[in-house]
Formats: sequence, structure tokens, C-alpha cells
Amino acid sequence: MQLSALLTTAVALAVANAAAVDTHLPRQEDTSKPGGYTEDNNADIYPSPMANGGKWSDAYEKASNIVGQMSVKEKAELITSVSGPCVGNSPGVERLGIPKICLMDGPTGPRPVHGVSQFPAGVTTAATWDRDLMYKRSKHMGQEFFDQGVNIALAPVASGPIGRSPLAGRNWEGSFPDPYANGRYAYESVTGLQDSHVAATTKHFIAYEQETFRHPYNTSAPDDIVEVGEQQPISSNVDDYTTHTLYLGPFAEAVRAGSGYMMCSYNEINGTHACNDPYTQNHLLKTELNFQGATQSDWGGVHLSKESIETIEVSTPGTDPSYKMGTFWSDLDELVNNGTVAEDRVTDAAIRFLLPYYWLGQDEEHVPPEVIFNGNDGYDAPDGYRNVRKPETRETIRMIGTESITLLKNAEGEMGLPLNKPQRLALIGSDLGDNMIGDGCPPNGNGCPEGNFNGTLTDGGGSGYAIPPYTVTPLDAIKKRAIEDGIEVSYAMTDDNEVINEISSRADAALVFIKNHATEEEDRHDIDLTQDQISMLDAAVNASSNVIIVMHVPGVVNIEKWADNENVTAIASAWYPGQESGNAVVPILFGDESPSGKLPITWGKTLDDYPPNTISHDDSSSPQAEFSEGVYIDYRWFDKQGIEPRYEFGFGLSYTTFECSDIKIADNYKKDDKAIQETAEPFEGFDGSNSLYDMIKTVTATVTNTGEREGSEVAQLYVTLPGEDMPVRELKGFEKVKGLKAGESREVTFDLRLKDLSVWDVVKGTWVYPEGEYTFAVGNSSRNLPLSTTATH
Repeated sequence: MQLSALLTTAVALAVANAAAVDTHLPRQEDTSKPGGYTEDNNADIYPSPMANGGKWSDAYEKASNIVGQMSVKEKAELITSVSGPCVGNSPGVERLGIPKICLMDGPTGPRPVHGVSQFPAGVTTAATWDRDLMYKRSKHMGQEFFDQGVNIALAPVASGPIGRSPLAGRNWEGSFPDPYANGRYAYESVTGLQDSHVAATTKHFIAYEQETFRHPYNTSAPDDIVEVGEQQPISSNVDDYTTHTLYLGPFAEAVRAGSGYMMCSYNEINGTHACNDPYTQNHLLKTELNFQGATQSDWGGVHLSKESIETIEVSTPGTDPSYKMGTFWSDLDELVNNGTVAEDRVTDAAIRFLLPYYWLGQDEEHVPPEVIFNGNDGYDAPDGYRNVRKPETRETIRMIGTESITLLKNAEGEMGLPLNKPQRLALIGSDLGDNMIGDGCPPNGNGCPEGNFNGTLTDGGGSGYAIPPYTVTPLDAIKKRAIEDGIEVSYAMTDDNEVINEISSRADAALVFIKNHATEEEDRHDIDLTQDQISMLDAAVNASSNVIIVMHVPGVVNIEKWADNENVTAIASAWYPGQESGNAVVPILFGDESPSGKLPITWGKTLDDYPPNTISHDDSSSPQAEFSEGVYIDYRWFDKQGIEPRYEFGFGLSYTTFECSDIKIADNYKKDDKAIQETAEPFEGFDGSNSLYDMIKTVTATVTNTGEREGSEVAQLYVTLPGEDMPVRELKGFEKVKGLKAGESREVTFDLRLKDLSVWDVVKGTWVYPEGEYTFAVGNSSRNLPLSTTATH
């Protein structure tokens, strides 16, 4: 189909669908979960509020003054992306001293740029449960963005997706399917990036939970259920209670962290394009959360110029003709001049766009260097390479990889992990070695020749993929250690059962490295391993009584065939570790460090354990995703349904043992001092509190290392709130207790904020601190909570 015809079809569908579908849940008289829809949702009811700068008063004054000197055309051009070296490019306003502004992917490092690092994925970082490492990862990543000349990083991924479905293709870019933990990750990620003076773009707002049918240009429909341009984006039909309770919280934390930008998502929300949706953009984001920055579209997320400028501030790809997903806002100045769009709206959009630029000091004190790369066409120019990597960044990447490794099964005694002074090792799996054509070819196969041996998997695919400067494979690192320790190593990277049988039967241990890829534009069809990996695992298990499985995966995969097999002595998930993959896993394998990763997801036994129909494959021109499970995803679902997972949320073994004791709870009021920008979320139920994020209670417990070697433990706090139809328990605190020596004890403190103990009241349209009994439980996973106490409000 011609591009012009494609766009005409997409726009026509958007108009027809917007007129036909009810859009949003009422704020009044909604007593069910989920509730019904209202008929009205437009910019007259939910107009975009004018920015006031919040805590960025100086930056607001600068931005207002400079925008006040611009013509309508200059303001319109400033907020509309154009062709350039970056994936997004604001032309700036040269006569007023505003330079071109560079926007670049992505959540694991600047992409597609050479001379940078490939960082561990979001899910990998989440598996550390270490807020310090979450911050350090983003701080180092932000510095590389800045040093390459980037003003705005298209990261981090917060609740978009949060992980409603275990099959969602981009779950690995995010963190936890839990609003509290996801919010803490979002806060640390935003502050880390922006402490490096590059602006964060928190994404994707909101209820973006699948790749299939995500936009009408249909680049994400590998099953060809419908033709290109013949459908609307998937509509995420979600109620008000679920929106506030599950999906909005991480974005609130990003606002509190001062996120300069938000990115609206591809999907529709209750029948309205997310980037055209006044309720979510103008009311939830800019009014309730008091967001002062600018919302930019995802590439191809804009569908109608007038409707989208009423809700968002930046159009990408804007007028860049090189993108196949449409160009919009080329006539924005004309829409203002003919009265279709109010000039005040464009003025406010320009101010919001420049607020982070001035707040971060990118105009004077922290000016990024000139961009010399070409992020769209590669490095044709001889001056296109700039190496900004630092040794301390490499060590942080390695450390995250090591501390994220989650030990799921381990035998006692001489078998399993750590390896017990082996003389001979068998290494098995296509995940062991190098990509046959190097690191420039993403390991998910996108861009790799058909039939290529893609090697070890360090990262997922799509805009979240960063080009590694090198990859330390498991084979590289284990061979290096084997040379140092005098170990004989044999390996097989292809499905040759005869060879696998031979090398496994004579080895002290057989290490099988398996992988499962996930990528933007395509949801996983199942959680099964490929047939060649199944065959290699079976061959190793049949030949060896000491098989150790190491997995590079985006989330849960089906390991039921081997989980209880006595010949499988250890299972560990190493997630997507980035460029230092082999160096990250060796310290765990050989016992230099004790594993301390914990599951950031629930690991079910089968796909049927999870809520049904969370990836919609409607054969329809207007596909619908009904969020009928409400807030009950991941461990909330397993708890509510009484399903026994293979491994529960928060679970992870160590080489030592820990005990928790002495739980105490106390009233302990303290004003919020963490907000870089404050939200305006409505609340009631606590006298004297000025913020929903003021601390009101403290829970303490003692963690003791009862084993014989040093280790780190993640203490977790879960709370059961009063009321009917509430989750069995909800995570409300976690703390990584690092480097506990054998016999050592340390007290852990969990600060509980008013929001942590509140529920969203859909009738009142406010957060309420309910009366009743609260149960507080502490342990080291969602289902191992030996300590509990109660308090009444």
C-alpha cells in the first residue's frame, strides 16, 4: 500500500473509531471493579493545564521568556521532530540561541551508536533488588548519552509494559510487574540519568502491555492476521481502579524523580489513541501527577494533528519522511493561524519542552558535545566514532550481571553450585559462544542473515537493543578461569547428541547454557524452549548426574521437564546481562561470590498458571484487550487463585542461609523529602499530612546470616490492607542487606508512606487511608514470610 493511502486509511479509522467507542470510566458512581465507560472524553472536559514549573521556577522563567520571543512557526517547529543524525531531532531556534536537540534510544544504552556500552536489561537490574545498582546503572548510562551529545534519552521503561502478560515482547526492558517495586526502579532510573545532565523520557504511558497490533502500520503483526493499515491499534480497556492502583504508580514515582519527559504509547486506551487521550494525558498525568515536562509520542503514535496537540507536546518522528509510520504536525502553525488550535496550547507545549533543557543546565553549565554520529545510517563519515566508555562503567555492568543471577535450584553436598574443584567440565549450548558475524548483529536475529549462528544472548531486540563494544561470552570467561585453575574444558554449541553424551559423561559437571529471546514488535507465542535446546538438555541429563542449567531469558520459560530431575543439580537465571555476560556468571559458578538475585517475576509451571487472554489476537479491524483481571497479575493472581508457582516472586537461593527476627512497627511521621517534583494526587485520611508520600509508619526487622560464608539477602515487606476483594498481600518495601558475614546480624528499616497504606476510591476520586486491621509480614520472598504483626487504623 502507498504511504499516502496508508495514512489516509489510518486517519479515517481513527476518526471512525473515536466516534464509535465509549472511552473512559466515570470518576463518580463507579462502585465495581472494573466499572463501566462514560460517553464523554475530550479536551473540552479535560483541557491541558498550563505548566507552572513546579519546583523548577528558574527554568520555567527562562523557558517562558525565550518562548515569548518566538513566532508561531518557531514554536511549532521546535516541538516537531525533523530529519537529523539522532532518532529524534528538534531543530531548535537558532536566532534565539537554542541549538538542535538530540533524542536517542534507549533503555540499555545509546542506540544505534558505537563507542558506548551495552548495559544489562531492566529486568536484569530488577533481579538485583538493589536500589544503589539501579541508580548506578542509569548514572553511567546517562553519562554515555551525554558524552555522545544526546540531550534526551528515551529511557527508562516504567509501567509500560509493567508485565501484565509473561509473553509481552518488551517486558525485559522494564522491571517488576508490581507497582511499588516498579516505582522504586523508575525513581532510581530517572534520577540516575538526570544526575548525568541528560533528560529522562519515562515510557510508555499508559497500559501498553502487548506488541501485537500495537499500531495501524502493522510492523508488529508477524502473524499477518490483518493487512497493513487495515486496523486500529489494540485498545487497552482498563478501569479506573486498576489504572490508579496498578499502572499509574510507577509514572507517579518518575514524576517525583523529576522526569523531564514522558512518552505516550502506541495502544488505545478505552478506545482513544493514547497520544490523543485527554483523560490520561491532561487529567491523570498533568493534573493528578502535576507533570511539568513534555510528553512526546512514540514513533508513529500520533494519528491526528489537532487531537494530539491538545494532549501532548512533541511529535516524533514529526516531519521526518524516512519513517514509514507517518508524519504529523507539518501544518501545526497553520492550525494555529486559522484558529483550529489555540496558540496558548502550542506556547505551553514549547515551554514544557524547554523546561528540562534549562533545569538540567544544558544551555550553559552542562552543554552536551556536538553530535558526530549518524544514528540512522551508520558510520559512513570518518569522524563518526567517539568512544565514551569508562572502566568503572564496565565494572558496574559486571556487578549488576553477577548480583542479578538468581539461583532457583541447588543440590546439597558435592553436586550443584558452586563448582567443587572440578577437573573436567562439559559446556553445552548455543548460548555459549560468539555470534558468527560479530556484535553488530542483534542476537534476536533482526538484521542477522537467515541461518546465522547468533551465539550468546545478552540483550533483547528492537529499540531497546544497544550495540556492545565486545561481548564476553560464557565460553570466553570459563575458558579463562579453566586455564587459571588447570581445568579441562570440552564444549558443544550445536545439537549433536553423540558429542554431548561423550563430553558430559566424562565431566565432573555439565553446564548447559540456554536462551530465549524477546523483542519489540513481537510478543512471545509461548514460554517453551526451542527444540534444539530441549534436545541438548535431554542429552546432557541422560549422560551426566551433575547438570547445571544457566538461562539467559527475558522472563519465565518452561523448565518443568527438568526442574525435579535429580540429575539437574542447579538452575540459575542470568537474564539479559549485557556485554560482561561471561565475567558476570563466573564468580557465581566458581563460588567467588554467593548468588543474591531474586525473582522480579513469578515463575509459573505452565502458561495456564497466568491470567488468560492477556495478549489479544483479535481478528478484527479494531482489536480489544480486556483487562478483566484488574489488579490481579503476577503474584497477586497466583495468591488470589491459590496457584502454587514453580518459584515465587522474590525467591532466590544463596550459598549461605539467613533468618529474619524481631519485627516491630511504629508510628513515625516524616515529611516527604524525596520529591524533585511534587505530584498533586488527591488523598484523605491522615491529619497533618501535606503529601501522599509523607512517611507515617516504620517497620523494622533483623536479618542474620546463619550460614558459614558471607552473603547478601533481600528482606521484603508485604502488607495486607483492610477491605473486601483486596490482594492477599502487596509488596511495600525491600532492602538488600549486603555483605553479611557469617553470624552477623543487621537491622532493616522499611519506611511506609501514606500512599503505601492507601487505596484508590473510585467514587470519591481520591486516595483513602482505610480504617481497619493491617497485616505486615517480612521475609525473603512473597511466600516465605516468617515474621508478621498487625496494626489498626
